[in-house]
Amino acid sequence: MNNDQIAEAFEQIAQLLQVEDANVFRIRSYERAAETIRGLGPELSDIRESEAGLQGIPGIGEAIADKIEELLDTGELSFLQDLLDRYPPGFLELLKIPGLGPKRAALVFHELGVGSVDQLEEACVREQVRELKGMGAKSEQKLLQAIESYWRGRERALLGAMLPQAETIVEFLRELPAVISADYAGSVRRGRETVGDLDVLATSDDPAAVCKAFGEGGLLAEVTSAGGTKVSGTLPGGRQVDLRVVAPESYGAALVYFTGSQQHNIRLRERGQDRDLKVNEYGVFCADEHDGDDQEGERVAGDTEAGVYAALDLAWIPPELREDRGEIQAAAAGELPDLIESSDIRCDLHIHTNWSDGRASIAQVAESARERGYTHLGITDHSASLHVAGGISADAVRAQREEVDALNSRYVEQDADFRVLLGHEADITTDGALDLTYEVFDTVDFVVGAIHQGMSADADRMTARVVGAIETGMVDLIAHPTGRVLQTREAHGMHVSELAGAAAQFDVALEISATPDRLDLSDVHARLAQERGAKLSINTDAHSIASLDFMRFGVLTARRGWIEAETVINTWPLERLTTAWLQQRRGSSESA
Repeated sequence: MNNDQIAEAFEQIAQLLQVEDANVFRIRSYERAAETIRGLGPELSDIRESEAGLQGIPGIGEAIADKIEELLDTGELSFLQDLLDRYPPGFLELLKIPGLGPKRAALVFHELGVGSVDQLEEACVREQVRELKGMGAKSEQKLLQAIESYWRGRERALLGAMLPQAETIVEFLRELPAVISADYAGSVRRGRETVGDLDVLATSDDPAAVCKAFGEGGLLAEVTSAGGTKVSGTLPGGRQVDLRVVAPESYGAALVYFTGSQQHNIRLRERGQDRDLKVNEYGVFCADEHDGDDQEGERVAGDTEAGVYAALDLAWIPPELREDRGEIQAAAAGELPDLIESSDIRCDLHIHTNWSDGRASIAQVAESARERGYTHLGITDHSASLHVAGGISADAVRAQREEVDALNSRYVEQDADFRVLLGHEADITTDGALDLTYEVFDTVDFVVGAIHQGMSADADRMTARVVGAIETGMVDLIAHPTGRVLQTREAHGMHVSELAGAAAQFDVALEISATPDRLDLSDVHARLAQERGAKLSINTDAHSIASLDFMRFGVLTARRGWIEAETVINTWPLERLTTAWLQQRRGSSESA
């Protein structure tokens, strides 16, 4: 079992213990274990073999280590199974419904016999849930809405979950002797925030050998169909994957066809028709009025994507843009944007440490950022009022300042091209003020404003709330501006165009949160913000070392939003970020 699977097992134990109203400290020990394991870099199987062993991991005691050993050795955990046996098979799925929670799940289970999402939905429709203590008609309606979102989410998976699987499959295929080239396609390649089925392409002179190796390679939980050029199956977890093996002369055309959205492909075919060309998954051909639908004229292009687009008098269009949002017109006019690349990112400006609810120290985060090639980063622990996330006091911020200054002094002594900036994530209150004292403001290098509570107001009030925070002159960056959590929580009301206008006016950056279940701003909103003249910042909101790797999902979202590197403050050199922007902003706000 890998780290994520073991962490999930401990999360399930914590949830079930909450259902049973177990001791809070016991519950928290499993939650902490899951958090720690998800934040690890090395696999637990490797750590077990190391000199320090499992108990060398901070926060992992003997009891938890024994359970990890059992999971590694058997793939199962008797303690978890004993808990699961007390409930119906669908009970864990019930715990995934937003707004229900373990205590309410226990209530509907014991009072109504509800043990699955289907049964909960039926109980809500029959208006039985509202009769329970502490519930009511409003709670019942919210549960129905949450269930509807849950069913929609089941149809698609997060990009953050699917892209690594797609990469694993492609890596496997590229190592096969018979494979010439292999790539993933579809919505994963376009970087969409959620993904349905997974499409993978390969080219080979021996497609049957490739299909056989893929079907028998152990990557699929089940093979549902297999032929000489195509294999379909399901991944662990049930998501479908289709492998198609095409001839080398058709590989580029197939990659275009299976990557582009339906509307993008329609526009390409229409453009081909205007030029007496036939465009399909096999190539670009001269149209011949005497040819039937199954016959092709002379091949014009097909082996490469660039060749397919060139045959249509177009520049190559990056996969993230292939949504029929003006990219074909831009390619024809030579006006495609110079999209931001992951290599452009110099820093991450939204990171939490163990000063609040993060799991690593400032020094550990800094070293990990250096390993990723960054030249600077920003530490942004929570402000005091956010107790649930371990918000820190002014005294703690001063202590952070001392720690950061000492760390930067060591970097100077080492002649290291790296600096740590001290930021602060201040809650935006319901009246548009910031949970931020002038003392803290003067202590830190920059301030991130964010909403974490009171998200039920309408769009007018929510927009006024954030714009009010921007107008204080004390905030430099607005984090996860619409508050959405993909497949779990809808975005709160927000007039993004008005927000972007205020951000541009007051020279405040808006964040694209790279956390896979946020990606907030969305691609569409990010493009709107850039068009309104607002600066953007792509950050991970990392709470662990491993979460720093989320940056690529934010970059993909930015690329889908037509974002160029100049718009994103994370691409700027340190001097430009600090002296030419942050310090200048502070000087302007103080003089005002």
